[in-house]
Amino acid sequence: MEQKSAFKKYLIFAVKILIAVGIIAFLLRDPKEIIDCFRTFDCRYLVPAMFFYSLHIFFCAWRWRKLARLLGLRLKPFEAVSLTFQGNLFSLVIPGGAIGGDVVKMAAVTRRSASGSKAEGAFTVLMDRIVGMIALFVLELAILGPAVPLLMNVSVPEVDLDPGAKKLGILLLALLAVAGLAASCVIFFHRSIEKISLFGSLMRRADKTTHGMVSRLTAATDVYSASWRQLALLTLGSIFCVHIMTVVPMFFLLSGLHVEYGYFDVIVAVTIGNILGLIPFCPGGLGIRDAAAVTLLAAAGVAAADAKAAQLIYTGIILFFSFGGAVFLILDPQRALDTGTPEAPERGGTRE
Repeated sequence: MEQKSAFKKYLIFAVKILIAVGIIAFLLRDPKEIIDCFRTFDCRYLVPAMFFYSLHIFFCAWRWRKLARLLGLRLKPFEAVSLTFQGNLFSLVIPGGAIGGDVVKMAAVTRRSASGSKAEGAFTVLMDRIVGMIALFVLELAILGPAVPLLMNVSVPEVDLDPGAKKLGILLLALLAVAGLAASCVIFFHRSIEKISLFGSLMRRADKTTHGMVSRLTAATDVYSASWRQLALLTLGSIFCVHIMTVVPMFFLLSGLHVEYGYFDVIVAVTIGNILGLIPFCPGGLGIRDAAAVTLLAAAGVAAADAKAAQLIYTGIILFFSFGGAVFLILDPQRALDTGTPEAPERGGTRE
Protein backbone atom coordinates (compact mmCIF):
# COMPACT_ATOMS: atom_id res chain seq x y z
CA MET A 1 0.00 0.00 0.00
CA GLU A 2 2.87 2.37 0.82
CA GLN A 3 4.52 1.66 -2.53
CA LYS A 4 1.22 2.23 -4.31
CA SER A 5 0.73 5.53 -2.47
CA ALA A 6 4.28 6.67 -3.30
CA PHE A 7 3.82 5.69 -6.95
CA LYS A 8 0.57 7.69 -7.08
CA LYS A 9 2.28 10.78 -5.61
CA TYR A 10 5.12 10.69 -8.09
CA LEU A 11 2.76 10.00 -10.98
CA ILE A 12 0.73 13.08 -10.05
CA PHE A 13 3.96 15.07 -9.71
CA ALA A 14 5.05 13.91 -13.19
CA VAL A 15 1.69 15.00 -14.60
CA LYS A 16 2.16 18.44 -12.98
CA ILE A 17 5.58 18.75 -14.60
CA LEU A 18 4.08 17.88 -17.97
CA ILE A 19 1.38 20.51 -17.49
CA ALA A 20 4.00 23.15 -16.65
CA VAL A 21 6.16 22.16 -19.63
CA GLY A 22 3.09 22.17 -21.86
CA ILE A 23 2.09 25.69 -20.81
CA ILE A 24 5.62 27.04 -21.31
CA ALA A 25 5.85 25.25 -24.67
CA PHE A 26 2.57 26.91 -25.66
CA LEU A 27 4.04 30.31 -24.77
CA LEU A 28 7.06 29.48 -26.96
CA ARG A 29 5.01 28.39 -29.97
CA ASP A 30 6.32 31.43 -31.93
CA PRO A 31 9.99 31.30 -30.91
CA LYS A 32 11.47 33.61 -33.57
CA GLU A 33 10.07 36.84 -32.10
CA ILE A 34 11.00 35.79 -28.57
CA ILE A 35 14.56 34.93 -29.67
CA ASP A 36 14.81 38.38 -31.28
CA CYS A 37 13.77 39.90 -27.94
CA PHE A 38 16.46 37.90 -26.14
CA ARG A 39 19.04 39.25 -28.57
CA THR A 40 18.10 42.84 -27.74
CA PHE A 41 18.11 42.23 -23.98
CA ASP A 42 20.66 44.27 -22.04
CA CYS A 43 22.17 41.62 -19.74
CA ARG A 44 23.37 44.26 -17.28
CA TYR A 45 19.78 44.46 -16.01
CA LEU A 46 20.07 40.89 -14.78
CA VAL A 47 22.25 42.05 -11.88
CA PRO A 48 19.67 44.29 -10.16
CA ALA A 49 16.87 41.86 -11.07
CA MET A 50 18.63 38.98 -9.33
CA PHE A 51 19.69 41.18 -6.42
CA PHE A 52 16.16 42.36 -5.64
CA TYR A 53 14.74 38.87 -6.10
CA SER A 54 17.23 37.53 -3.57
CA LEU A 55 16.21 40.16 -1.03
CA HIS A 56 12.77 38.63 -0.55
CA ILE A 57 14.35 35.27 0.32
CA PHE A 58 16.58 36.83 2.97
CA PHE A 59 13.61 38.76 4.40
CA CYS A 60 11.66 35.50 4.64
CA ALA A 61 14.55 33.96 6.57
CA TRP A 62 14.68 36.99 8.89
CA ARG A 63 10.88 36.87 9.39
CA TRP A 64 11.07 33.21 10.33
CA ARG A 65 13.82 33.95 12.88
CA LYS A 66 11.63 36.65 14.45
CA LEU A 67 8.65 34.30 14.64
CA ALA A 68 10.79 31.56 16.19
CA ARG A 69 12.18 34.02 18.74
CA LEU A 70 8.67 34.86 19.88
CA LEU A 71 8.42 31.25 21.07
CA GLY A 72 11.84 31.38 22.70
CA LEU A 73 13.63 29.46 19.90
CA ARG A 74 16.83 30.90 18.49
CA LEU A 75 17.55 30.14 14.85
CA LYS A 76 21.03 31.15 13.79
CA PRO A 77 21.10 33.42 10.71
CA PHE A 78 22.79 30.74 8.59
CA GLU A 79 20.25 28.11 9.69
CA ALA A 80 17.30 30.36 8.78
CA VAL A 81 18.75 31.28 5.37
CA SER A 82 19.84 27.71 4.64
CA LEU A 83 16.50 26.13 5.49
CA THR A 84 14.61 28.86 3.60
CA PHE A 85 16.64 28.13 0.46
CA GLN A 86 16.21 24.39 0.98
CA GLY A 87 12.46 24.85 1.39
CA ASN A 88 12.33 26.68 -1.95
CA LEU A 89 14.30 23.86 -3.56
CA PHE A 90 12.02 21.12 -2.26
CA SER A 91 8.91 23.15 -3.14
CA LEU A 92 10.03 22.79 -6.73
CA VAL A 93 11.36 19.24 -6.90
CA ILE A 94 9.16 17.11 -4.60
CA PRO A 95 5.43 16.35 -4.70
CA GLY A 96 3.35 18.76 -2.66
CA GLY A 97 4.53 22.07 -4.09
CA ALA A 98 4.98 24.94 -1.62
CA ILE A 99 3.47 22.82 1.15
CA GLY A 100 6.02 20.10 0.39
CA GLY A 101 8.83 22.58 0.96
CA ASP A 102 7.29 23.60 4.28
CA VAL A 103 7.08 19.96 5.34
CA VAL A 104 10.79 19.57 4.67
CA LYS A 105 11.52 22.70 6.71
CA MET A 106 9.35 21.38 9.54
CA ALA A 107 11.19 18.06 9.51
CA ALA A 108 14.56 19.82 9.52
CA VAL A 109 13.74 22.24 12.32
CA THR A 110 12.15 19.45 14.37
CA ARG A 111 15.29 17.35 13.98
CA ARG A 112 17.43 20.25 15.19
CA SER A 113 15.17 21.32 18.05
CA ALA A 114 15.89 20.36 21.63
CA SER A 115 13.63 17.84 23.35
CA GLY A 116 10.48 19.56 24.54
CA SER A 117 10.45 22.22 21.81
CA LYS A 118 10.12 20.12 18.64
CA ALA A 119 6.41 20.84 18.12
CA GLU A 120 6.97 24.57 18.64
CA GLY A 121 9.85 24.52 16.15
CA ALA A 122 7.65 22.99 13.47
CA PHE A 123 4.83 25.40 14.35
CA THR A 124 7.07 28.40 13.54
CA VAL A 125 7.19 27.19 9.91
CA LEU A 126 3.40 27.11 9.76
CA MET A 127 3.13 30.58 11.31
CA ASP A 128 5.69 31.91 8.84
CA ARG A 129 3.58 30.56 5.98
CA ILE A 130 0.41 32.09 7.50
CA VAL A 131 1.98 35.56 7.82
CA GLY A 132 3.22 35.41 4.23
CA MET A 133 -0.17 34.30 2.91
CA ILE A 134 -2.03 37.01 4.81
CA ALA A 135 0.33 39.61 3.34
CA LEU A 136 -0.22 38.27 -0.19
CA PHE A 137 -4.00 38.26 0.05
CA VAL A 138 -4.08 41.73 1.64
CA LEU A 139 -1.98 43.00 -1.28
CA GLU A 140 -4.33 41.32 -3.75
CA LEU A 141 -7.40 42.98 -2.23
CA ALA A 142 -5.60 46.35 -2.18
CA ILE A 143 -4.81 46.27 -5.91
CA LEU A 144 -7.87 44.41 -7.21
CA GLY A 145 -10.22 47.41 -7.34
CA PRO A 146 -7.88 49.74 -9.28
CA ALA A 147 -6.88 46.78 -11.48
CA VAL A 148 -10.41 46.15 -12.80
CA PRO A 149 -9.88 48.12 -16.07
CA LEU A 150 -6.71 46.12 -16.77
CA LEU A 151 -8.40 42.81 -15.95
CA MET A 152 -11.36 43.69 -18.16
CA ASN A 153 -8.88 44.22 -21.02
CA VAL A 154 -7.57 40.65 -20.79
CA SER A 155 -7.83 38.53 -23.91
CA VAL A 156 -6.80 34.92 -24.51
CA PRO A 157 -5.92 33.69 -28.02
CA GLU A 158 -8.63 31.52 -29.57
CA VAL A 159 -10.85 31.95 -26.49
CA ASP A 160 -13.90 34.20 -26.54
CA LEU A 161 -14.00 35.97 -23.18
CA ASP A 162 -17.15 38.05 -22.87
CA PRO A 163 -17.39 40.82 -20.23
CA GLY A 164 -19.50 38.59 -18.00
CA ALA A 165 -16.79 35.92 -17.89
CA LYS A 166 -14.16 38.55 -17.06
CA LYS A 167 -16.29 39.97 -14.24
CA LEU A 168 -16.77 36.44 -12.90
CA GLY A 169 -13.01 35.93 -12.97
CA ILE A 170 -12.46 39.15 -11.00
CA LEU A 171 -15.10 38.07 -8.48
CA LEU A 172 -13.39 34.68 -8.10
CA LEU A 173 -10.05 36.42 -7.45
CA ALA A 174 -11.70 38.52 -4.73
CA LEU A 175 -13.35 35.45 -3.19
CA LEU A 176 -10.03 33.61 -3.30
CA ALA A 177 -8.39 36.42 -1.33
CA VAL A 178 -11.21 36.56 1.24
CA ALA A 179 -11.23 32.77 1.64
CA GLY A 180 -7.44 32.75 1.94
CA LEU A 181 -7.53 35.40 4.65
CA ALA A 182 -10.26 33.55 6.54
CA ALA A 183 -8.35 30.25 6.36
CA SER A 184 -5.12 31.95 7.45
CA CYS A 185 -6.66 33.78 10.40
CA VAL A 186 -8.93 31.02 11.76
CA ILE A 187 -6.08 29.58 13.83
CA PHE A 188 -6.07 32.70 16.01
CA PHE A 189 -9.68 32.00 17.07
CA HIS A 190 -9.05 28.50 18.38
CA ARG A 191 -10.33 29.41 21.86
CA SER A 192 -13.73 30.27 20.38
CA ILE A 193 -13.67 27.09 18.29
CA GLU A 194 -12.94 25.03 21.41
CA LYS A 195 -16.23 26.24 22.92
CA ILE A 196 -18.13 24.38 20.18
CA SER A 197 -18.73 21.01 21.82
CA LEU A 198 -17.90 18.87 18.78
CA PHE A 199 -14.60 20.63 18.01
CA GLY A 200 -13.71 20.93 21.69
CA SER A 201 -14.20 17.20 22.16
CA LEU A 202 -12.09 16.39 19.11
CA MET A 203 -9.30 18.72 20.26
CA ARG A 204 -9.24 17.17 23.75
CA ARG A 205 -9.15 13.68 22.30
CA ALA A 206 -6.34 14.66 19.92
CA ASP A 207 -4.47 16.26 22.81
CA LYS A 208 -4.65 13.04 24.81
CA THR A 209 -3.61 10.93 21.81
CA THR A 210 -0.61 13.17 21.04
CA HIS A 211 0.46 13.42 24.70
CA GLY A 212 -0.31 17.12 25.04
CA MET A 213 0.90 18.34 21.64
CA VAL A 214 -2.40 20.09 20.85
CA SER A 215 -2.21 22.00 24.14
CA ARG A 216 1.36 23.05 23.40
CA LEU A 217 0.43 24.29 19.92
CA THR A 218 -2.60 26.20 21.18
CA ALA A 219 -0.39 27.76 23.87
CA ALA A 220 2.07 28.77 21.12
CA THR A 221 -0.82 30.29 19.17
CA ASP A 222 -1.77 32.30 22.27
CA VAL A 223 1.78 33.68 22.39
CA TYR A 224 1.47 34.80 18.78
CA SER A 225 -1.99 36.26 19.43
CA ALA A 226 -0.58 38.25 22.34
CA SER A 227 2.19 39.47 20.00
CA TRP A 228 -0.30 40.75 17.43
CA ARG A 229 1.54 44.06 16.99
CA GLN A 230 4.70 42.29 15.90
CA LEU A 231 2.70 39.99 13.63
CA ALA A 232 1.05 43.04 12.06
CA LEU A 233 4.45 44.64 11.43
CA LEU A 234 5.83 41.42 9.96
CA THR A 235 2.77 41.17 7.70
CA LEU A 236 3.19 44.78 6.56
CA GLY A 237 6.88 44.19 5.99
CA SER A 238 6.07 41.06 3.99
CA ILE A 239 3.84 43.03 1.62
CA PHE A 240 6.72 45.28 0.62
CA CYS A 241 9.84 43.19 1.29
CA VAL A 242 8.51 39.87 -0.01
CA HIS A 243 5.64 40.29 -2.45
CA ILE A 244 6.50 43.69 -3.92
CA MET A 245 10.15 42.62 -3.97
CA THR A 246 9.19 39.79 -6.34
CA VAL A 247 7.72 42.44 -8.65
CA VAL A 248 10.79 44.70 -8.78
CA PRO A 249 12.87 42.24 -10.86
CA MET A 250 10.26 42.44 -13.61
CA PHE A 251 10.76 46.22 -13.78
CA PHE A 252 14.43 45.67 -14.59
CA LEU A 253 13.79 42.83 -17.04
CA LEU A 254 11.31 44.91 -19.04
CA SER A 255 13.73 47.83 -18.95
CA GLY A 256 16.46 45.52 -20.22
CA LEU A 257 14.17 44.68 -23.15
CA HIS A 258 13.66 48.43 -23.77
CA VAL A 259 9.93 48.12 -23.10
CA GLU A 260 7.69 50.92 -21.85
CA TYR A 261 5.45 49.80 -18.99
CA GLY A 262 3.31 51.06 -16.14
CA TYR A 263 4.52 50.22 -12.63
CA PHE A 264 1.05 49.41 -11.35
CA ASP A 265 0.33 47.17 -14.35
CA VAL A 266 3.45 45.14 -13.62
CA ILE A 267 2.54 44.88 -9.92
CA VAL A 268 -0.88 43.50 -10.90
CA ALA A 269 0.57 41.05 -13.45
CA VAL A 270 3.24 39.59 -11.17
CA THR A 271 1.07 39.54 -8.03
CA ILE A 272 -1.88 37.80 -9.67
CA GLY A 273 0.57 35.46 -11.36
CA ASN A 274 1.99 34.58 -7.94
CA ILE A 275 -1.49 34.02 -6.53
CA LEU A 276 -2.59 31.75 -9.37
CA GLY A 277 0.74 29.97 -9.03
CA LEU A 278 -0.47 28.75 -5.63
CA ILE A 279 -2.98 26.51 -7.42
CA PRO A 280 -1.34 23.07 -7.13
CA PHE A 281 -1.51 22.16 -10.80
CA CYS A 282 2.19 22.72 -11.50
CA PRO A 283 5.39 22.36 -9.42
CA GLY A 284 6.30 25.66 -7.77
CA GLY A 285 3.60 27.46 -9.76
CA LEU A 286 5.66 27.20 -12.96
CA GLY A 287 3.59 27.45 -16.09
CA ILE A 288 0.45 28.88 -14.50
CA ARG A 289 2.39 31.86 -13.11
CA ASP A 290 4.02 32.42 -16.50
CA ALA A 291 0.78 32.28 -18.47
CA ALA A 292 -1.03 34.63 -16.07
CA ALA A 293 1.78 37.22 -15.99
CA VAL A 294 2.21 37.18 -19.78
CA THR A 295 -1.53 37.54 -20.36
CA LEU A 296 -1.81 40.50 -17.98
CA LEU A 297 1.30 42.23 -19.32
CA ALA A 298 -0.14 41.88 -22.83
CA ALA A 299 -3.44 43.35 -21.58
CA ALA A 300 -1.42 46.31 -20.27
CA GLY A 301 -0.04 46.99 -23.75
CA VAL A 302 3.29 45.15 -23.60
CA ALA A 303 4.03 43.33 -26.85
CA ALA A 304 3.38 39.61 -26.47
CA ALA A 305 6.92 38.64 -27.46
CA ASP A 306 8.42 41.09 -24.95
CA ALA A 307 6.08 39.87 -22.20
CA LYS A 308 7.01 36.25 -22.90
CA ALA A 309 10.73 36.99 -23.02
CA ALA A 310 10.66 38.94 -19.75
CA GLN A 311 8.64 36.25 -17.99
CA LEU A 312 10.87 33.43 -19.24
CA ILE A 313 13.97 35.25 -17.98
CA TYR A 314 12.16 35.80 -14.68
CA THR A 315 11.35 32.09 -14.47
CA GLY A 316 15.03 31.39 -15.10
CA ILE A 317 15.88 33.59 -12.10
CA ILE A 318 13.35 31.72 -9.94
CA LEU A 319 14.85 28.38 -10.97
CA PHE A 320 18.39 29.65 -10.35
CA PHE A 321 17.62 30.61 -6.76
CA SER A 322 15.44 27.54 -6.16
CA PHE A 323 18.17 25.15 -7.25
CA GLY A 324 20.60 27.26 -5.26
CA GLY A 325 19.04 25.55 -2.27
CA ALA A 326 21.08 22.47 -3.25
CA VAL A 327 24.24 24.37 -2.29
CA PHE A 328 22.88 24.98 1.20
CA LEU A 329 21.76 21.35 1.39
CA ILE A 330 25.40 20.35 0.88
CA LEU A 331 26.97 23.02 3.10
CA ASP A 332 24.48 22.90 5.96
CA PRO A 333 26.11 21.14 8.92
CA GLN A 334 22.70 20.04 10.28
CA ARG A 335 23.31 21.58 13.68
CA ALA A 336 20.71 21.61 16.41
CA LEU A 337 18.87 24.81 17.13
CA ASP A 338 20.59 27.05 19.64
CA THR A 339 18.13 26.95 22.49
CA GLY A 340 20.73 28.04 25.05
CA THR A 341 19.39 28.77 28.48
CA PRO A 342 15.61 28.41 28.63
CA GLU A 343 14.06 31.80 28.21
CA ALA A 344 10.60 33.25 28.17
CA PRO A 345 9.14 33.93 24.74
CA GLU A 346 9.31 37.51 23.54
CA ARG A 347 6.02 39.35 23.75
CA GLY A 348 5.04 41.96 21.27
CA GLY A 349 1.70 42.72 22.85
CA THR A 350 -0.33 42.16 25.95
CA ARG A 351 -2.56 39.16 26.46
CA GLU A 352 -6.13 40.19 26.15
